[in-house]
Amino acid sequence: MREVQLDEQAEVLLSKTFNSRDSTPLPAELANLSCRLRYFLLVWTVKITIAVQLAYLRLFYPTPEIRPTFTKSYPCRPQLPVRIFVPKSRREGDQSSLPLYISIHGGAFATCDASIDDSFCQSWCERTGMIVASLNYRKAPIYRFPVPVIDVAAVARAVIDDGTLNIDKSRIVMAGFSAGGKLALTSCQLPELRGRITAAISYFPIVDWSAPPHVKWAERLYTEKATESLNTAGPALDWAYVPSGQNRKAKLLSPCYAEREELPKWVCLIGAQHDMLCRESRDMIYSLAGEDVPETGWDQGWEKGTYKWVLAMGVRHGFTDEFRKKRGQGSAKRREVCEEVYASVHKWLETKVFTTKSRL
Repeated sequence: MREVQLDEQAEVLLSKTFNSRDSTPLPAELANLSCRLRYFLLVWTVKITIAVQLAYLRLFYPTPEIRPTFTKSYPCRPQLPVRIFVPKSRREGDQSSLPLYISIHGGAFATCDASIDDSFCQSWCERTGMIVASLNYRKAPIYRFPVPVIDVAAVARAVIDDGTLNIDKSRIVMAGFSAGGKLALTSCQLPELRGRITAAISYFPIVDWSAPPHVKWAERLYTEKATESLNTAGPALDWAYVPSGQNRKAKLLSPCYAEREELPKWVCLIGAQHDMLCRESRDMIYSLAGEDVPETGWDQGWEKGTYKWVLAMGVRHGFTDEFRKKRGQGSAKRREVCEEVYASVHKWLETKVFTTKSRL
């Protein structure tokens, strides 16, 4: 019997009910026709609006100094090119093997592409000396769960197995922002990647699809902000990504239901103070660490065993986004928070994750 390829697994994965720590399935409901039509129009309005914004910025505010070292397409997904950033030391002739950082962009599973993270990827590459591979995936609502999960797993596997990159396969990090953070925590569960990812780093991800956006908004940890785009557009984006009938507690959809051994040994979650998704990330990392969430002190960063929690204060969901942010005092403060978070994550990798003892 020939091996089933990743391309053929999407329908199989959709048809399965995945076991989780909560065995009671929670199927996604089928919205009525008028609701589906409204969601359809809203999602495509968002997709088109953001596409136009990105095209305008690229045309009138190009940044030619920020671009990948090269792009590369792999046979498994030739339509999803990978943007690869190589540190200066390698470009100058040092051919020693280097750790790999796989970066997955955000965009609510429906918008944007890997180029929006070029600034971060270039900066992270030079900061850490790691090779950075920035991945694309197919978008909702045309391609719903689990297609993006499988896309990321397929392309990540191809990058890891690419002998021309000379990667240190004992030091591989999978990371992402928002939707990409969720994909980092779910694609690494697939057999093709399980055991090959040293650490997962997830910035302000959605990790639990069992509660609707309005419930998350009502239960958010900080209530100072009066509006949140995830709350207003959330139901439509939920409809775009999650097929009706899909178990919302499936661990490939909601990684908070995955067992510890199904995730990388090292996991770092980064929450944003004024993000309605902050609570679920906090609860997930405490659960992985085997501890109850305390009444106080949870808003302080900590490291427990192989798990790390960071709460970025004073910022909202998507605070790391450099592509569409305006300059000014708010931007300076946001960048200061970004620098603190990135420095903390880098130190964790260098002093904990990448040490010889930690990898034994």
